[in-house]
Amino acid sequence: MSALLAATVLTVLNHLLGQTPGAQERLSLHAGRHARLAVGEVAVAFAIAPDGTLAVSADSTPSVTLRLPADALLRLPHQGEGVLREARIEGDAALAETLGQVLRSLRWDAAEDFSRVVGDVAAERMVGSARSLLSSGRDLAKRFASAGSEYVADEVQMLIRPAASAAFASGVDTLRDDYSRLQKRIELLERRAQTKG
Repeated sequence: MSALLAATVLTVLNHLLGQTPGAQERLSLHAGRHARLAVGEVAVAFAIAPDGTLAVSADSTPSVTLRLPADALLRLPHQGEGVLREARIEGDAALAETLGQVLRSLRWDAAEDFSRVVGDVAAERMVGSARSLLSSGRDLAKRFASAGSEYVADEVQMLIRPAASAAFASGVDTLRDDYSRLQKRIELLERRAQTKG
């Protein structure tokens, strides 16, 4: 990763750390330790400063490496902790646990940041509108997905509804059990016929 990109990532993380109560205090307990955060093939190495902020590190042997899937940054705003649960940890477990807790707790206070540029009232309105738009988009996507799956299941009949699938599976189980009982009954009748004959 280029030095500029690494510095940018750490600047963003330090900004979020400053907005998250208690995050820097937890990290300051590990001051002087080195870590690496890898997202896919891209990695940033950092050191924890005494004040709990993160600084670029050239240490080639970090105490811990946290590896996230390549699409983690795209999924993080929507799936949050679900993405962080997929992290693979290599190295010092205590430091990894602290880093994981801190990363999970990070929250961006967009209204605070926007208020510095446009004022408090306008910032709150912007953030409220963005949340409403995102919520409407998610609701629309859910309705579209539901309508699409109903169309595919009912109209085109390319999918089987879960209830119909469960009923079919239950019918197959019953048929298999009945066949087994019938086969055992036939075997019993054949043995009886052989002993009589």
